[in-house]
Amino acid sequence: MSISRIAADGREQLTVDHLKETAEYASILGGKFRSSALVRTAALLHDMGKFSDEFVQYLRISVQSKKGGVNAVRRGSVIHATQGAKYVFEAGLREKELLLALSTEIIAICIAGHHGGLMDSISPQGETSLRNRLTTDKDALHYKEVRMAFEKESILAENLKDLMRACREELSGLIEVCKNEKLNILFMVHMLVKSVFSCLVDSDRYTAYCFEIGKTPEVQLSVPPWEEYAAQLEQHISTFPIDSEIACIRHDISRKCLNASVRPCGVYRLYVPTGGGKTLSSLRFALNHAKEHSQEHIIYVIPYLSVLDQTAKEIKKALQYEDDKEYILEHHSNFVLPDDDSEAQTYRLFTDRWDQPIIITTMVQFMESVYSHKGGNLRKLHNMMNAVLIFDEVQSLPIKCVHLFNDTINYLHTFGNCTALLCTATQPLIDKVERPIRLSSPPELIADTSEAFKKLKRTRIVDKTEKGGYSIEALRDFVLEKLDAAGNCLVILNTKKDAANLYHAVENYINENFKTQIKLVHLSTSMCPAHRLEAIDSMQEEGNKKMLKCERILCISTQLIEAGVDISFACVVRALAGLDSIAQAAGRCNRNGEEPNGRDVYIVNLAEENLSKLPDIKCGSDVTSRILDESLDDLLSHEVMDRYYQEYFYKRKVEMDYPYNNTGYIYDLLSGNKKGSGEYINSGDKAPLPALCQAFQTAGEQFHVIEKGTTSILVPYRRGAEIAEEYSAAKLRNKPKLLREMGRYSVSLYPHQMHELEKEQALRLIDGEIFILEKDYYDLKLGVVFQREPEFLYTGR
Repeated sequence: MSISRIAADGREQLTVDHLKETAEYASILGGKFRSSALVRTAALLHDMGKFSDEFVQYLRISVQSKKGGVNAVRRGSVIHATQGAKYVFEAGLREKELLLALSTEIIAICIAGHHGGLMDSISPQGETSLRNRLTTDKDALHYKEVRMAFEKESILAENLKDLMRACREELSGLIEVCKNEKLNILFMVHMLVKSVFSCLVDSDRYTAYCFEIGKTPEVQLSVPPWEEYAAQLEQHISTFPIDSEIACIRHDISRKCLNASVRPCGVYRLYVPTGGGKTLSSLRFALNHAKEHSQEHIIYVIPYLSVLDQTAKEIKKALQYEDDKEYILEHHSNFVLPDDDSEAQTYRLFTDRWDQPIIITTMVQFMESVYSHKGGNLRKLHNMMNAVLIFDEVQSLPIKCVHLFNDTINYLHTFGNCTALLCTATQPLIDKVERPIRLSSPPELIADTSEAFKKLKRTRIVDKTEKGGYSIEALRDFVLEKLDAAGNCLVILNTKKDAANLYHAVENYINENFKTQIKLVHLSTSMCPAHRLEAIDSMQEEGNKKMLKCERILCISTQLIEAGVDISFACVVRALAGLDSIAQAAGRCNRNGEEPNGRDVYIVNLAEENLSKLPDIKCGSDVTSRILDESLDDLLSHEVMDRYYQEYFYKRKVEMDYPYNNTGYIYDLLSGNKKGSGEYINSGDKAPLPALCQAFQTAGEQFHVIEKGTTSILVPYRRGAEIAEEYSAAKLRNKPKLLREMGRYSVSLYPHQMHELEKEQALRLIDGEIFILEKDYYDLKLGVVFQREPEFLYTGR
């Protein structure tokens, strides 16, 4: 009798039961993108390799080793993911015709990778990784024994050929839609593979988790009580006074978003000026739209991790949310347990599946969940379907990700019944590029917002750039002059180094001039999210977070403050950057119309600024500089902004397919894979080219929204140190909650920064998994520092 697992209390799960339960649940998930047969077939075969005496013996020894009875066995030492893939691969269907061959290879690659990740079908070097694995014996031990035992159980109620014909029909349907909609067929096939894989991985882990805790897996997907959540939001909105022109404009935008919620599922734009109330207006649309169309999730995607907490706080307040209700997930923790850790594999039963009704996350998490090749990341992909996706400040999308993002949304809408809402005050022309996003008709959620833009024009852009640029000392003097004139001032610089240097220059000035009273605040990603949120709160009035305290406040920040931070300064100084960034900076000035005649936003340039590692900012700055030379009247008008994007996108159009290693493009790896296919053909291999050609693993390893190689460390700010101690002592089931909380007290560092701290012996490990920063290297003003400088150190709670 084959068993699949042994629970902690000694209960044994039959492999037959696990396969059938997984297939039933997976089939439900697959229905969301019209692929129940593909998903069900993969699920029925995925653990076929457990039908061996060796695997049963391995399970029993594993249990005994945990009790201390015998020596431990290495997890995964008995391979059981290859046999099911080999079974379908060798069923003799691949020679029949192309669509049957492609269906077979889709199922095989998902089964083969369900314990780790999707491999390359064809690598960029022309190696046929999937075929090689399935046509050798070393990864399919005891295959004859396994096959006989599996067939004896009659798990496949239908003939495999009949199952595969149903799979073929689903695949044929996708291809026909692609032809009709003029979508890239091979790229959409890649998305289909990941969708099938997502359902398989999640169903496998979810049903296993249900067995562990004695729960019966769900038999249908439920729609959240959107009406209840929408009513809570309406109650919150009803408390807003409509006592000014700006309040009237925000009320009108919100009302129009509510009215638009009955529109069909589609891809829409919400083009609203900064300060127009996008967050709650888009949420109002999403809640009522999800109710109208019985959608399962609302996923709110923000551009930066730095503002996730503030956005989540606003949404929770609007919905009168209490933590014990658990219908909102903030997914911002970058802490991940290592794959080779035995506890990590069990922990993944508890990992976030994005199955909560409302998910608040970042563009990094969203894109890396789609473009990873690993099961732990792709697991949540199916929960992006039948959902409302809100992308706040979509103009912040890195240029290299434009085509990948566009076709992700095209797939999720066309095949996954998704609605996507692109929110921004400066709509980028992503519908005009080579691989455009397919906007619905009409595309605008609100037909005409030009009047709102005119009425919400509260600033003047003033060019103060100088030949050669400002030194830090000259910039300090300029900023202090503007602070004296306006009463408070926000300075936004492009690099953390420049922000820290200006902060020190002003701090030294204050120390040398004792009568100078300035509340000096620093904001950058060197500070953990909880620290940044406190710094922002320290500038705002109690009871009215939209108003600054009546103090001489000087805030020196990186661009993190430009998105999602509802704050208003009398004066803003912005380092030269893209015109879209300057528009966002202007949105933090005179935000609530405190000065009816408008306020000034000054553009400056720095003499020693180094943007060599920030190509998006560098290119944007260059384009803006050329536009500034023309002395145009309104730099933030629709016409000038469209011209900026046309030039910016034209200069960088070759980068939109995501170049990697100067050897190719990730978009190609996930569609035609021309290089890999060409290398295979040139290799002289006599076997026909695989029907599935994508290089999933290579693309996943190369894809990073931001620079790869960052490591999250836990910092000793507020509860940071306590969480570390709690995590070490916590039971497994309590660790996911602590991991999520760690995100609020973490900072991401690059390898050279980790090396600097390691040389200083400033890092220690807990449980061999998580880096903790020593308290002497966390500055209460600047965040992480790399040398012990007593005058800047964190001094307590």
